[in-house]
Amino acid sequence: MKRFFVLALFLFSSSLFAAVVQPVGAASQVLIPAAGSTAGANGTFFRSDITILNLMSHDQTVSLQWLPQADSGGTNVTKTITIPALSGIRSADFVAQYLETSGLGSIVVTGLASGGGIDSTALLSVYARIWSPQPNALGAVSQSFPAIPTSTINTQIAALFGVGGADNATNYRVNVGIVNLDPVNAQTFVVSVVSAPPVPPAKTVTIPPMSMQQVSVGDGLPVSTQIQVRNTTASGTHSNFWTAYSSTVNDTTGDAWSDMAVAGTLAP
Repeated sequence: MKRFFVLALFLFSSSLFAAVVQPVGAASQVLIPAAGSTAGANGTFFRSDITILNLMSHDQTVSLQWLPQADSGGTNVTKTITIPALSGIRSADFVAQYLETSGLGSIVVTGLASGGGIDSTALLSVYARIWSPQPNALGAVSQSFPAIPTSTINTQIAALFGVGGADNATNYRVNVGIVNLDPVNAQTFVVSVVSAPPVPPAKTVTIPPMSMQQVSVGDGLPVSTQIQVRNTTASGTHSNFWTAYSSTVNDTTGDAWSDMAVAGTLAP
């Protein structure tokens, strides 16, 4: 269900608002690293519960750009909406309802100027989680994904920590997602587990421009596991406009959590 609401607590001038602490991730363009409306393993069906807030005192035209998983056969989709001043929208199945598509992907949320291009005055705050009804139970499980201002993305190499199962590692599977925001060039990445022997083999994946790919790293990785993501694209087309995340999922309950990669980190 789509929901629209007014930000009653923010009904004051934009000049006053600029003097207070801004929500984390508020920017004119942000990336939601992972979103979807897709069937998962073991009876799960994952949907994205996404909220987008317009924190400015003017109506904001917003572009929603869907970056599909590269090996899914999906296509890029762009929708344009308008969010009134000091208001927000929310949907528990955002990908299906607003983007009218399905599968796994990423979303770039951009405030647009009247003449096209990014509106530098836009201030969008985005909250996103992926959730699923819990298999064989009445509840739900979910994992949050932070929205990242695209202006902060400049990744040369990245590492992931805190993946794997803390209680019983054999109950958990680990996936790594990589988002390539380069608008022109495909990028090739090597995903390596650099701790927690026995070490599974490294995986190499080439991701087309403006798309993402989630790859399975393995099952049974302990919580001390570290994963390194390296961009091995040749220098002529090499880009730092990418980021990565991990998703650890309990095979029995569907319980899950996510971590964003630490950019510029060389895992030992």
